[in-house]
Amino acid sequence: MMKFAVKSLITLVVTSSALLLTPMKSDAQVNINRLAQVAKSCQEDIFYSNYYKRMGFDTNRINEYLKNSYNQEQAITNCIYSRYHYSLVLTKYPWLSLTGEILPGYPGSIFVSYLANLFGDSYHTSILDCIANQDISSEECSFTRYKINYVNLTLFRRSPIEYWDKSYIVNTCPSCVVAHDEVSGSQEEILKAFIKWFFTLEKAQRRELISLLGDGDEARELRLVIIGEANAAVKKYLEVRQGVEEQEQERRRQEVLGN
Repeated sequence: MMKFAVKSLITLVVTSSALLLTPMKSDAQVNINRLAQVAKSCQEDIFYSNYYKRMGFDTNRINEYLKNSYNQEQAITNCIYSRYHYSLVLTKYPWLSLTGEILPGYPGSIFVSYLANLFGDSYHTSILDCIANQDISSEECSFTRYKINYVNLTLFRRSPIEYWDKSYIVNTCPSCVVAHDEVSGSQEEILKAFIKWFFTLEKAQRRELISLLGDGDEARELRLVIIGEANAAVKKYLEVRQGVEEQEQERRRQEVLGN
């Protein structure tokens, strides 16, 4: 386990419990039960050395980084954002979890969610033309290549540590990081594997994914809605945690006063 303040860990754990006591009507945009589960899973992973060790990261550097309370907050909120976002995609497309892997250890559902997050507010992803072309070096695939090369996991190991916990893949799928390391060409091979996986889907499923990843207003709006809900979940988590911290501070004040 990382060596950071016990007080911080207690606050994080209590926050997960407090979320379950939050009325659902407090924020229609956030599923509180889902958020509590996501927060709990993040707490169980991101402050433990073994989570990073299995991905080949320098746990000593992470250990040092997480001694700082601000860095702890960044790590937990980045994890919550990524995992909540992924859960939203699976909720909208429940069949995705049954579609297998694009590479051993790399579920297609993760890559789809990853792309949806990377494409964000882009109007022109050209993903359909890229898939139809089936040539990852083509102009049609240039935007997708750029996006997935922009977040290069290999470079992360040589980057300042504050970038590590921002990775969607690191936060959602350790086995994907391992799979990434085991293929030659990395990003290009993963894109090639994704295209091959895409053609294993049923036609209706392909159309659904293009409605999320494709060009135009509707696909962009859908991606932004999912991103907005994930950001709202992080905001709700921070609100509840602040309430927990304020209650704890008030409890200590009352103890001092002998009440």
